[in-house]
Amino acid sequence: MPNTRSERFAALDAQLEVALRAAGSQGTAVTVGGGEPVDLPPDTLKTLRKVVHGLASGTEPMLTTTEAADFLGVSRPYLTRLLKAGRIPYRKTGNRHLVPATALREFKTRRDRQFDQLDRLAAAEEDLGLR
Repeated sequence: MPNTRSERFAALDAQLEVALRAAGSQGTAVTVGGGEPVDLPPDTLKTLRKVVHGLASGTEPMLTTTEAADFLGVSRPYLTRLLKAGRIPYRKTGNRHLVPATALREFKTRRDRQFDQLDRLAAAEEDLGLR
């Protein structure tokens, strides 16, 4: 059983590589701990492996705009507008925009928190009869 964080990520990286090869173009179901299996399409499985591989090697996982847009559940053009507006940091390599996975997680956390606040505000307005 791997002990250190990097050993655990390396072990997970190896498991994901095997799952990716076995899945081919069909995708696969992934189970974490005792949870329910989650069906992952091939592209999502590749992105997950890319992030875990980066973590295992001790480098910041960098995602393409397509991968980043899929992670956030937005279109790629919308993500590109967010990048150019400075809302999410990125690195440009040639004509490619690469987005750090940590920046995406932080943006998603902030966005989800704002949505929660809006939901609470809407519920309060409804309770007060303002809607």
